[in-house]
Amino acid sequence: MRRPSLSLRLLLSNLAVVTVGAVALIVTVSLLGPRLFDTQVERIGQRYGWGADGTSPGGGGPGRDMGSGPQASAVEAELTDAFNHSLTVALGVALGAGAIAATAGAALVSRGVLRPLDRMRVVVRRMAAGHYDERVPEPSDRELADLAGDVNALGGALQETEQRRARLVSDLAHELRTPITSLDGFIEGLEDGVFQADAETLGAMRGESRRLLRLATDLGALSRADEQAFDLQLEVADLGAIAAQATRGLAASFAAAGMTLTLAPMPDLPVSADSDRMGQVFTNLLRNALQHIPAGGTVTLTGERRGASAAVTVTDTGEGIAPEHLDHVFDRFFRIDGSTPAPGGTGIGLTIARGITRAHGGDIDAASPGLGRGAAFTVTLPLRP
Repeated sequence: MRRPSLSLRLLLSNLAVVTVGAVALIVTVSLLGPRLFDTQVERIGQRYGWGADGTSPGGGGPGRDMGSGPQASAVEAELTDAFNHSLTVALGVALGAGAIAATAGAALVSRGVLRPLDRMRVVVRRMAAGHYDERVPEPSDRELADLAGDVNALGGALQETEQRRARLVSDLAHELRTPITSLDGFIEGLEDGVFQADAETLGAMRGESRRLLRLATDLGALSRADEQAFDLQLEVADLGAIAAQATRGLAASFAAAGMTLTLAPMPDLPVSADSDRMGQVFTNLLRNALQHIPAGGTVTLTGERRGASAAVTVTDTGEGIAPEHLDHVFDRFFRIDGSTPAPGGTGIGLTIARGITRAHGGDIDAASPGLGRGAAFTVTLPLRP
């Protein structure tokens, strides 16, 4: 069952406050009013010569030569009745005026509260329909302004995510188009006799097909990273050895690009890990470095124990990362404004790497002194006791 509207509840709450106050006022006045009135009348009578019993010294009424005692009592009774009647009328008028004021106040307050809420509702519905650029005007009330700020922040985050998604779709279309076009060209050349089905042609075709397979694999890994649904085959492994194996697998690629890949000596770093998955983490980090450092650059892997954690750091001498981007380099779809997709990259490798590492109970952190000064990515996992 739905609750009554906010405006009705504000009205009822104000009327409840007025009612409680009126009841307290009526009870208090009913109990104290007559007694205080009688006391004041007695004091007035004493000033005019009444005795303590309400009569004058000569046995008269309410004052010298004003009549007998019964007349004084009758006048006092009439004054009391008049006072009670006047008080009742005044309280009734005050209660009515209070109810009217409470109704008007509730209407004004509810209008001031509900108007910005209605604007927020309209904006949220527009956002739900895909208009992420909608924003709520900031109300003057602090609490409502905070709520409007949160709604606007949500809209900004949704807009940024949508822009990243659109860029990713565009990049993926480009990544898919390139190998598909190459394969189509090879097939057409084979059909026309332009190419021969020799080892070179078949090797080139196999390279393009593997590129498509890697892209499909990355997309599947991204979905599992978002859902934290990795099927891990945990075993006792050395994190440094896993990093060393990934280094050996990409050594030829670094050498062909004219870059230096260095693996520093590491202590024993026993962890519980899926070696294949963690190998994918270091492969993604190394490929990321390969795509963002110029020829002649250097990538160095170092390892150490940090308390109860094993840490392996991949440090490069490449483009570096601006401070405002450090918190976003692991976001899915994130790419620095104005940058273009690196050859063979999908822009989701770091997202996948962090998802796999967190599924192991660890994390990846990024650090950089600034643009043009390289970057460092540190993988940490809990050490086995």
